[in-house]
Amino acid sequence: MEQNIENKLSKKEKRELSRQERHHTETMSQIQNQRKKIKLWIFGVILPVVIIAGIIFLIAKAPPKLKLPPITMQGHIEENPKAHILTDPMPEVIQKHMLEHADGNGKPGIIIQYNCEKYACEPDLVTKLTELVKQYPDNVYLVPSDYDGKIILTKLGEYKILENYDENAITSFISGRVLDD
Repeated sequence: MEQNIENKLSKKEKRELSRQERHHTETMSQIQNQRKKIKLWIFGVILPVVIIAGIIFLIAKAPPKLKLPPITMQGHIEENPKAHILTDPMPEVIQKHMLEHADGNGKPGIIIQYNCEKYACEPDLVTKLTELVKQYPDNVYLVPSDYDGKIILTKLGEYKILENYDENAITSFISGRVLDD
């Protein structure tokens, strides 16, 4: 049937029909090229930007990593602190040695650290901690720190962060008893 229609068309009509077909083919080709460009734009630019933005968002939303004292002996040195109650921070390499054994040859040490520079401490906190540590002269140490916690209790393989002075929690940590929170 199409052949019959073409036979009935004049040369001018045939040229116009041919021009329209070429135009249609060119238009379709342009549409395909635009689709390719859009795909390239999406996968080459927009998608990587979205992925990078997502990663940045996740990093920004991640909780900050706390700076905490050591709870292992790895990297310790064979050196003891000057005393069990210090007014200056104890170097981490010495803390690690005290976790191994207090005073270089005793039972494992327990270190109580407080940070009243970053946290609001009650006026008598250091006094209360000092009096408590004096009850354990063999293996408990008290030192100020710049770690992320108002009061941090450490022993080999374990730590506990306290927001306030809690004598029961501290003595339980020292003795190894587990308290029901």
